[in-house]
Amino acid sequence: MDTSNSPQTFDTHAQAEPPAAAHAESHADYPLRRRVAALLLAGTVLLPLCLLAGWGWLALRDAFADAERQCVLIARVVQEHASKVMESNRLADQRLRDLTVHWSNADIRHHELELHRRMARMGRDLPQAFALGIFGDDGTLLASSLLYPAPPLNIAGREDYRAIMLEREPTHLSAVLLGGVIPEPVFKASMPRMHGQRLAGIVSISLRPSYFADFYRQLLENTDGYRAALVRGDGAVLAAYPWPDPDAARFAAQVRHLREGDGPERVGRADGHAWLVAVHPVGDGVASAMVSVPYRVVYRAWWRRMAPASLAAAIVSAVLSLSLWSALRRIRAEEAVRRRWRDERARREQLEKRYRQSRKFEAMGQLIASVAHDFRNVLAVISAYTDVLILRTGGAGHRSGGDGADRGDRVERAERAERAERADRANRTALAGIRKSLASGALLADRLLGVVRRREHRRESIALDEELQQCDPLIRATLGPGIALRYAVSPDCLPVHADRCELGLALLNLAANARDAMPEGGLLEIGAANLGAASSGAATLPPELDARRGAEGSVDGAERRRPEERTDEPADEAADEAADGPAADAATPMRGVYVRIWVSDSGIGMPAHVADRALEPLFTTKPDGVGTGLGLSQVADFCREAGGAVTVRSAPGKGTTVTLFLPACHLPRRS
Repeated sequence: MDTSNSPQTFDTHAQAEPPAAAHAESHADYPLRRRVAALLLAGTVLLPLCLLAGWGWLALRDAFADAERQCVLIARVVQEHASKVMESNRLADQRLRDLTVHWSNADIRHHELELHRRMARMGRDLPQAFALGIFGDDGTLLASSLLYPAPPLNIAGREDYRAIMLEREPTHLSAVLLGGVIPEPVFKASMPRMHGQRLAGIVSISLRPSYFADFYRQLLENTDGYRAALVRGDGAVLAAYPWPDPDAARFAAQVRHLREGDGPERVGRADGHAWLVAVHPVGDGVASAMVSVPYRVVYRAWWRRMAPASLAAAIVSAVLSLSLWSALRRIRAEEAVRRRWRDERARREQLEKRYRQSRKFEAMGQLIASVAHDFRNVLAVISAYTDVLILRTGGAGHRSGGDGADRGDRVERAERAERAERADRANRTALAGIRKSLASGALLADRLLGVVRRREHRRESIALDEELQQCDPLIRATLGPGIALRYAVSPDCLPVHADRCELGLALLNLAANARDAMPEGGLLEIGAANLGAASSGAATLPPELDARRGAEGSVDGAERRRPEERTDEPADEAADEAADGPAADAATPMRGVYVRIWVSDSGIGMPAHVADRALEPLFTTKPDGVGTGLGLSQVADFCREAGGAVTVRSAPGKGTTVTLFLPACHLPRRS
């Protein structure tokens, strides 16, 4: 049969591996891609926020700067308007003073009609003036631009009379009050009237606050939230828009220290709101022009500028975030697919490896069986001839003893008999050595056959604490005096379902390996615990046992639960229930429940590639003549026959731990 294609097929398969490896290498950057996508996703949110926050801060600063400039500009306009009004008032008062400087009160009453007409014409030229009046030194109204004759009115009790006549102020602005002749809100600009060198009375112009409010309304028509006011030095509001403005007086009192040219100042309110206030003095400082705007107006204007940019940034950020989130999900999905593909590939490789190993073991087993059979045949022949030699040696000795009875030359015959006896003893010693070697060879052949030939194991319930007590002398004898032995068996450890002899032999083999791994002494620990118990650490089932337990899905849940999960029934009760059946006299295995037995030494350890092959038959790292490579193989064969598994964990300089996973069982009920 032509087999030339087989190597070529194998080479093609071997050459197909690098592309898969290259494919795996090309996808090895999934974590990096995922991190980059996550960083970009965070950047699409944080970067626009940071840029928007920076631009918003600059825009807010510009908004406040614009509001301050607007306040100053409006305050200057209000100041200029008020200054011109006050100047026209001063000129009108001066004309009346010049007209009546040489008239007494009686003269004024005598010329009242003439004065009434002149003051009426002057009032028509002053749109801010409501009325003009001349008062005597006792506060009596002498002449008025509104009515003729002047009605009986006396202002001796008002603040403008006290300021001019008593405190001798050169000019005075009164607070807003109702007119004495016609009840309309007015404030009065008053000056002293002289008669020669004597203070003879008061010249007063009543000003309309509505005139100023109308001007302020037109001035603030294109603004939002701004307020303008004309206030006295003591904070009394003379005119304002919008009217009334209860905050204007307090603002004026708080910012009286501001001088012309000072920037707006922040002023707080009792309700927690803040305002920008600009104040400019009017004339000689008897009044001030004040413009204010609340911070919320500035913020509202700032937000109107920010809203479109914020909306655009939010839309762009949302679109980019959704795109990156979709990309991140796609990367994660691809990574999950790749992980599943990698796991499936690893599983297939593991299956192929096991298949190749089983084929190798099968071929090796056939070879070992053939060699063992031939070896046993050779040993049988040697054993037969050895038996013949032993019989002949015994017979020769008997005949030599018979010849000794002959009465010949006694000395010569005694010497010959002694030499024959010595030769006979030497032959018997050599033959005994041959028999002993034959027995060792037969035992070795049996062990070789035991590796490749399955025999029926006698499974029974084994209490590990009792079994370890029985094996303790043999284990200690195997270890020698330089190695300490420690047991760590969990108190609630369940019995195992296995062959007692094979378990003892496995423990002795592991002890022998540990002894060879600790030539200078050390510690050997043998422990046992239910799988999943606290004392068993973080051990998990080997893959083959885990798959086997998962396949037992039809088994009743009470049997498959681990011992530590059976909280509703103690172990003794579970054992009683297991013993109630028809097979109450035999141990009952618990499906899916295993006991972990570990043998851990503090020896030199093994590298990973050696530990992976430690369970192979005939594999050993010991010097020639020291190990056979069958010890751990017996342990693995024992665990497989018992329905369990074995694992080896080792590292150079950190010792070796061999873990046996054996099925747990209930103890049979004893009558």
